[in-house]
Amino acid sequence: MMEPDDPRLDNVDQSDIIFAENVIGYNIQIGGDRLGAIEGVPGQIENFVVEPHYQGNGVARAALNAFIRRSRSEGVSEIKTNNVTHPAMEHILETEGFEERTDEIGWVKEI
Repeated sequence: MMEPDDPRLDNVDQSDIIFAENVIGYNIQIGGDRLGAIEGVPGQIENFVVEPHYQGNGVARAALNAFIRRSRSEGVSEIKTNNVTHPAMEHILETEGFEERTDEIGWVKEI
């Protein structure tokens, strides 16, 4: 298991992220270690979690950008979340160009 002080967690980039498909979406991995998960399909995020001991290393932002890249490559034109997210994740969504949805709870970004 990757330790939180592992040098691979310094300056995490979307190219470091590997998505391993699971039943409800994707496990977020670096070097074979599971750091969290995204529940959903390209274009739709139902839930997004980074394990607590990996938070604060840029994993969430890198994984979000990798998810956007994957969605775009599958022909999706926008990404939506449809639930309330943790305040730290809201900050990431805002700084990555997402806007609060007006039709229901969540966030949206055209890609």
